[in-house]
Amino acid sequence: MNSRPGGVLGRLAGKVTERVVETVQPDLVLSHVDVDALVDRVDLNRALARVDLNQLLERVDLNLLLEHVDLNLVLDRIDIDRLIDRVDVERLLERVDIERLVRRSGLPQVVVESQTRLAGSLLDAVRRQLAGLDAILNRGITRLLRREPAPRSRTVTGEYAGVVTRATATALDILLIATTFTIGLAGVNLLTTSFWGVEVRHALPATIALAVFAFSYAFGFLAVAGRTPGQGTIGLRVVRSDGGPIHPGQALRWVVGFPLSVVLFGLGFVSIVFQREHRALHDLIAGTTVVYDWGERPAELPGPLSAFLARHEDTGSP
Repeated sequence: MNSRPGGVLGRLAGKVTERVVETVQPDLVLSHVDVDALVDRVDLNRALARVDLNQLLERVDLNLLLEHVDLNLVLDRIDIDRLIDRVDVERLLERVDIERLVRRSGLPQVVVESQTRLAGSLLDAVRRQLAGLDAILNRGITRLLRREPAPRSRTVTGEYAGVVTRATATALDILLIATTFTIGLAGVNLLTTSFWGVEVRHALPATIALAVFAFSYAFGFLAVAGRTPGQGTIGLRVVRSDGGPIHPGQALRWVVGFPLSVVLFGLGFVSIVFQREHRALHDLIAGTTVVYDWGERPAELPGPLSAFLARHEDTGSP
């Protein structure tokens, strides 16, 4: 019985509300609203907590937003000095992998390549000066013996090496042998002293060991590479008399014959100066000769010297 009057009153209240809403003008209502008081009563923290930021960002068109941003105006309003002052540089550097950054930049490779090129250029400059001294000496010997001078060009790859470059290479090999053997002997002496209390002092065993080491050094490098480290540094190679690579038997004869060139008061080396192919006694024994060979780079004389020799050979002047 009570549900019906209530239903009638509810429908009546709804109708009244609809008529009021239709009658009220929104602009008139808003003009009477105190916005400041309304904002003061809003709990912003509670309102923000109910905002779904992910859903909000999905509805934002960033491209459209950026089109309306005046970047110059934004940058003008930024205080760069203040911003930099707030940066913790030490903490920032701690998070940077400097080693990885340097590796990715390729700087180590650039440094290595530049140092290699610089070392190669300096070495070639020394080689050119030595080859130039050979050329000057050969020119004097040729005129002294009244020989017909051979055609001369700046590139000397494959030509017979003279006494200056060969002597320099030999001196460098002797230095390498002596230094390496001394360091090795000191290491052996340290080991024998530490473990057995025996110090290597006898001259005869050390001399024999030095001779064996020198033989192994020279024969090993000649048989494998056709030149010793000293010869390779100066830019020389030992080849057969016909220009082909030597075989181990020739390398053995070259090494065994080398002392003969020494013990005969050095007379075995004199032929390097006067013979056209600059062959020493041990070269004749082994059937070899020594030529200029700088590997991938051409062996050259210094430019001014090459021009001088060519000019004087063309004119026939002394």
